[in-house]
Amino acid sequence: MRLKQPFLKLPIRFDAGAIEAEVRALPPSAWTPHPTGFVGNEAVRLVTPAGEDSDAIEGPMAATDSLNRCDYVRQIMAEIGGVWGRSRFMGLAPGREVPPHIDIHYYWRTHLRIHIPVITNPGVLFTCGNETVHMEAGDCWVFDSFQRHDVQNKGDAQRIHLVLDTVGGGILPELLKAAEQGASEARLLRPGDRPGNDLVFEKLNSPKVMSPWEMRCHLAFTREQAGSDPRILEILDRVERFIDVWAANWSRFGTEDEGRPVYERLLLEARTDIAGLGVADLEMPNQVPLARMLEQLIFMLALADPDSPVSNAERSVVKEKEPAKAPPPSSMFDLGAEVTLSGAVGGQSQPKFRDRFDRPIFLVSTPRSGSTLLYETLVKAPGLFATGDESHRLIESVPGLAPQQRSWLSNQLVANDASSDRAEWLAAGFYRQLKDRDGRPAAGRVRMLEKTPKNALRVPFFDAIWPDAEFIYLYRDVRETLYSMMEAWRSGNFRTYPGLPTWPDGSWSLLLVPGWQQLRKMQLPEVVAHQWAITTEILLDDLERLGKGRVQAIDYGSLIEAPQPEMERLAAGLGLGWDRQLGDTLPLSKTTVSKPDRQKWRRLESVIQAVLPIVEKADARARKFLAEKSVSIKAAA
Repeated sequence: MRLKQPFLKLPIRFDAGAIEAEVRALPPSAWTPHPTGFVGNEAVRLVTPAGEDSDAIEGPMAATDSLNRCDYVRQIMAEIGGVWGRSRFMGLAPGREVPPHIDIHYYWRTHLRIHIPVITNPGVLFTCGNETVHMEAGDCWVFDSFQRHDVQNKGDAQRIHLVLDTVGGGILPELLKAAEQGASEARLLRPGDRPGNDLVFEKLNSPKVMSPWEMRCHLAFTREQAGSDPRILEILDRVERFIDVWAANWSRFGTEDEGRPVYERLLLEARTDIAGLGVADLEMPNQVPLARMLEQLIFMLALADPDSPVSNAERSVVKEKEPAKAPPPSSMFDLGAEVTLSGAVGGQSQPKFRDRFDRPIFLVSTPRSGSTLLYETLVKAPGLFATGDESHRLIESVPGLAPQQRSWLSNQLVANDASSDRAEWLAAGFYRQLKDRDGRPAAGRVRMLEKTPKNALRVPFFDAIWPDAEFIYLYRDVRETLYSMMEAWRSGNFRTYPGLPTWPDGSWSLLLVPGWQQLRKMQLPEVVAHQWAITTEILLDDLERLGKGRVQAIDYGSLIEAPQPEMERLAAGLGLGWDRQLGDTLPLSKTTVSKPDRQKWRRLESVIQAVLPIVEKADARARKFLAEKSVSIKAAA
């Protein structure tokens, strides 16, 4: 929520010692890693959807078991009297940070975040905009989340804050007004001063279908922050026309499920339209990408996923009498046909592109593991279709999926990112580029082979889009891989995000892993070792959650030494034919930096040996996974 200044210290205090006692009484199992993957960040969930173990921000909120064990915390919440959203104890380890970011999500347009330090030290610094403060234990603060902010713990002990999200209510407006007027005296709420049994929680925090009036509110807010760049103003004018068309269809469908196909097409058309105007290249004056702002304020929440809490809640209401539905329009000129963004009318649903894929195959591995060589070999299988290249640009052109539209967190994508409109956009992009080994374009249902290194962090995302997808895990000796990764970084030919904020000289290479901000002061060998280990742990976690028979594995060394039998076994495991006779040596892949040599890593042996402890645990796990899944390939053959 926007404030008139970066920080406001509210004129109310709490007994930090009493809160600390309640924190320390919680079991260690109550602490969970931060959902963004920031190293050293963890939390205890206090208010969540239905009080369950979840980091979601949508759905009816309720107290968790942890909150019910904290009497004084409940008294604090009752005294403030807000309508409570997601709330947590948030821990930050010594020497760690919450990286600089701006909160643009729909959630933050209406929510205020209250910070009450519980355990802190002088080295904990909170920066928002151009101000930096140290929050004393027991104080009560709010801040402007629309300005860039970060937290650093430069001390030698964990920092713990009680963090409460609210849309307002109770005495909070009075506290905010007093703080804005410069109130300096803070009254103390002691344990037991009031009961904590009358808390109020959110029930509705996102729309099933966003109303055009709410859209116009968000657009007006965006215009207020947009400055005078004519390119931005042109895009906002186009969004306004989209809202006008949305309003026309809203008057017909409202929030009824009958309107979903219409709304989905309007969103797809609007996103395509503004993409053509170069929205991906524009930033707001506060350096927030314009595409990200429009996505998170309007497009992403314009239409809830069919399985979202708000959709399920409305669907669960039993209607005593369903009115008879009008027959579908007999032609596109009937008055019943919906209005499209282009001004045309029509109502016939087109087949979804995502349904044109039969068990798509995703080749996943750590960077520089030989995936291009395997891809260029496997794509020769009969009946298999591929785009012929890596799909970085295609995937990251989908609104909301590029790291610069996600506060530069990472390339990781999860199931919640796979909204129906994004899935359709991506499927259409893939399908239109697909060709088989003879250059014939896709027609009807096809099997696709996709290989983009960043997909190692996107398994749940693709699984949500295609639940029948299959995955190939490619493993390469970690010593060889680390050498090739360092070689790639030094070549300068694998720079994925040359303008990465806060990264030294901006020359980040290969995939962007969660927690990359913690690697900024490390030397290159340590960076690539962590890059490999983080990717491997995430990838194996995700692959192990998939059902039986959906993952095959192959070793790069075995592929090089015996390409024909390895490809025959892999193809059989995937249900593919194999009619090519390979030679003893495979041709070089197009991404080769230097001639392959399995002992090449020894040129940097001392350097690589020094960082092996970083990857040791993940490598042991990867080798075990390879052995287990390789057996399944042989059994299938």
